[in-house]
Amino acid sequence: MNRKEFLFSLSASVLAAICPGLLLKPEEKSLIIRPPGAIEETLFSQFCVRCGQCLKVCSANCLKPVKIIKSIRNWATPEIIPRQSGCIRCQSCSKVCPTGAIRKVKNEEIKIGTAQINIKQCLVWTHQKECLVCLEFCPVQAVHKDQQDRPVVKPEMCVGCGLCEQNCPVTTQEAAIRVSVSGEKRYHIKENRYY
Repeated sequence: MNRKEFLFSLSASVLAAICPGLLLKPEEKSLIIRPPGAIEETLFSQFCVRCGQCLKVCSANCLKPVKIIKSIRNWATPEIIPRQSGCIRCQSCSKVCPTGAIRKVKNEEIKIGTAQINIKQCLVWTHQKECLVCLEFCPVQAVHKDQQDRPVVKPEMCVGCGLCEQNCPVTTQEAAIRVSVSGEKRYHIKENRYY
């Protein structure tokens, strides 16, 4: 048993003693937004040694460690919280990852997630106000205007960087445009390709 395994085992034992049902409860499908080039989610927490190197080199400061209350299995692994800071797709994280949990990918293969507009919160959709901040901040032109000049996302073009969500002027905690990861491609180690 190496140091990482010992510390994780010790932490899990303490948590199991405090909250016995916590470790037995099966986790739901992960909704964690990973950095570009992250391997498939089922293996990510096993490959990631939680060294924090990716967090340190992130020039956009968008990578944060997953909190233990969010997920015990993914605790201290990197995640993107777009409302706080979006990813600029520099891929510095892939250059310092010692285990290959985050790999360098071609720019055209980057798919972190997909943005979706909540029309009940969007200022243009609900209040007919002039606001196209999401369109202005989208680096890949995935957000465009429909016939009524309302913002719409083209999911096939969206890379899920979260710059639209970060800069959304809606003042509630939740933005009117949000990035999610359901059904996104991840790097498949055994097949050496994205799936």
